[in-house]
Amino acid sequence: MKFNSFRLFFLCLFAGIAVSCKVMLIGAYDQVTDQGIQKIQTDVSQLIITLKKNLLNNKVSANEYSNFDKTYSSIEGEVESLNIRCKALPKYSQVVGELNALNGNVVLLEKLHKIDDFKVLRDTAVLNTTLSTLEVQFTAMVTLQNALKAEK
Repeated sequence: MKFNSFRLFFLCLFAGIAVSCKVMLIGAYDQVTDQGIQKIQTDVSQLIITLKKNLLNNKVSANEYSNFDKTYSSIEGEVESLNIRCKALPKYSQVVGELNALNGNVVLLEKLHKIDDFKVLRDTAVLNTTLSTLEVQFTAMVTLQNALKAEK
């Protein structure tokens, strides 16, 4: 009987330890990453809203790529800087993947803007769809950061 009680005691002790342990598949909350994502989101939203407002105000020439090349470089630089930081954080590969996908979308938008032979960016519906698509991406990123913050 003592052997079974002894075994039961250690089984309960092990179960208690196992239940109290927390397995983290992603790194802990990082305030700099959270703020960086929000800054990039603001800059991307401002870019697209500016393009849209220029169209609505019949200032089509104001949307020429040359007027936005520094904006794209700034956004891409912010994403790259945050990407480097996240690569240095333990268990942040998911965030790095999200940043790589975001950077890819910003680069695609820039390419489209550069070669806008079909005048796609002269359509507010296209800009609304682009903004909505990027908002989904940013929402996922911010939701993850908020979940990590709640775990803190």
